[in-house]
Amino acid sequence: MIVIENVDHIGITVSDLDRAIEFYNDLFDFEVVERVSNSSEAYIKVGDILIKLVEVKDYKAPDNSKSHICFYIDEEDFDDALDELEEKNIPIVFGPENIRKGRLVVFADPDGNKIELRYPRLLL
Repeated sequence: MIVIENVDHIGITVSDLDRAIEFYNDLFDFEVVERVSNSSEAYIKVGDILIKLVEVKDYKAPDNSKSHICFYIDEEDFDDALDELEEKNIPIVFGPENIRKGRLVVFADPDGNKIELRYPRLLL
């Protein structure tokens, strides 16, 4: 058995690295912690969340993909998040939906990578 200590980072494929950095920074306040020289890769971070963005020209996530990244947000911030998505003209893929004493919404980044915002945390 392989013993996992924690998640190091999550990798996301994007078609335009600069556009992706701007999207994640503008919406979630991710900051670039490393832009890999001579490559189309960057690491962005907010809090303890580290994401590796990898540029692949002409990439587009499949419409039928169920892959996504999910961020937990406080209940008090959920409606504000919905307002911000609307203000930024970010299309909602699913929701907002009521779930077990909470809510969730799914939207996509510019390359179709799905992002879920939810409360409460899903603890199994």
